[in-house]
This record gives sequence, structure tokens and C-alpha cells, in this order.
Amino acid sequence: MANILAIDTSSEACSVAVSTGEILESFHEISSTKHSGRILEIIEETLSKASITLSDLDLIACGVGPGSFTGIRLSCSVAQGLSFSTGVPLVGVSSLLSMALQTKKTKVACIVNAHMNQVYIGKYEFREGETIGKKELLSSIDNFKLKELGLDDSYFLIGDGCELVGQVSESNIYPDAKAIISVGENTLDREKLLVPEDLKPIYLSGEEHWSKV
Repeated sequence: MANILAIDTSSEACSVAVSTGEILESFHEISSTKHSGRILEIIEETLSKASITLSDLDLIACGVGPGSFTGIRLSCSVAQGLSFSTGVPLVGVSSLLSMALQTKKTKVACIVNAHMNQVYIGKYEFREGETIGKKELLSSIDNFKLKELGLDDSYFLIGDGCELVGQVSESNIYPDAKAIISVGENTLDREKLLVPEDLKPIYLSGEEHWSKV
């Protein structure tokens, strides 16, 4: 059983989770105020509830965006600092992916307000718990077209950007550290681990990014 700490502050949600394999403790709060003054205290409290310390960790999983630039920098810098001080390896997880995983659906599209008349889009396909298709991009609201993005009625739409592009969100979901834990568990098996300097935030550009997992 692996001990994993997950952190995500890329949105209005401050989300922290700790898993020991047998125990899962978490903190998840939606707030418009800054998380920077509390995040280390929240991590310490969540670790304590799981009856482990930083030195007991096997992995730190970090939500790396896209989302609030300030929030992404916060979660990445905290994760890097903890990794530097403890030697615990890291994994970066898309915050949009953590949203999609919570739905338990096979085809999900996350549409999130990126401000400046833009939306972040994450398009995912899952099979038997594995991600088999992933596409993430930044789109202007004026140019948003479902068909051009390959989205049809088979996709479960979520995110606060749905309303901005004339769609209806099926669920009010934020990035969540508990979902990031599940990605971390799979990463341990695949040995795709990072040192602190290799953890990179996701700042999407207009280019499309497509990958098969």
C-alpha cells in the first residue's frame, strides 16, 4: 500500500487528500479567498488525520492546471518544496482530468471559464478505468463549436464554462484531490515519476494537444 498526498488549488476549490491504501482523508473547500495562507496547515492536518507524516509518503501528486495561474503556481510550488525537503517523488495531474474522473462516465468534456472571453476544454474517453483518449485546449468563446471539437450527445458535459458557450453542465464539479489520488496510484505502478524541477504547470495555448494513453 502506498502513502500518497494529493494537492490541487487550480480553481476556487482548495483540495487536499491523503491515502494510505486503507485510509483516505481529505479537505475540500470552495472559497473565493486565497489558499496560500492555509495550504501548508491543511496538508499537515490531513496527514495527521491519516496518522502519517511527510516522511512516510511514497508520492506527492499535484494538480497542475489549467486554471487560475496563481492557484496553479501555488500547488506546484508547494508540491515542489515538499518534494525537495523530503525526497518524495512527484507526479503532475491535469486538473481537468481530475474533474472528468469524478463523473465515472466513459466520455466526458470539461468546459471551464478561462476568462478573457476564453474557455479551457478537456475532452476525455475512458475504458475500464483507463484513459484511452485525451484532448486539452484553450478556445475563444466566439469560435467554440461542438462539432469541430468532435463533441456530440454521447459526451457528459461539466464545468462552469458550459453556460458561456450555450451548453448545460450536467454536474457542478471542481478539481478534486481525491480523484488525483487515483491517478497517482496508477503512476506508481508505471514508474512515471518526477523530480521537483521536472514538475510543469499546464498553461494551455491555442494549440491542440492530443495524446493516447
